[in-house]
Amino acid sequence: MKPLRAQQQGITLGGLMIVLAFIAVLVTFVVRAFPLYNEKMQIVSAMNSIASNPEAAGMSDGEIQRAFLRNIEATTNIQRFNDRNIKDYAKVIKPTSKGDPKMFQVTYQSTNVLFSDLNLMMDFNQQVALQGNAGG
Repeated sequence: MKPLRAQQQGITLGGLMIVLAFIAVLVTFVVRAFPLYNEKMQIVSAMNSIASNPEAAGMSDGEIQRAFLRNIEATTNIQRFNDRNIKDYAKVIKPTSKGDPKMFQVTYQSTNVLFSDLNLMMDFNQQVALQGNAGG
C-alpha cells in the first residue's frame, strides 16, 4: 500500500472550477464597483479644492457652487452636475453658532449594474468646512 501523500497529485477539476468561479465573481464586483469609488474620490478632491481656497467662506452660495462645477468639469469626466441641477446636489450650510465655519455639502446617489437586476448603489453625502472669514 502506497502512503497517502504519494497518491495526492494536485487540485481536482472541480476544485479548480470553484477557485475560478470565485475569482470571476470577485473581478466582476471590482470592475463594477471601481467607477463608483473613482467618482467618489474625484468629487471629494473637488470639494477639498474649494474648501482650501482662503476666501471660500466669504464667497456666496452661487459662487461656491459655480467654483465646484468648474472644478468638476475641468478635472473629471463626471457628467452628473450641470448649471441647472447643481443647486440640488451642492449646498452651503450656514454656521449654527458663532465661531463655526460655513460647510459645503454635496449629496446624491449613484448606481451601477452588478448583475442583471442587481445594482450597486453609492449614497454620497459629504461635507467640508470652508476656510476664511465668512464675513469678508
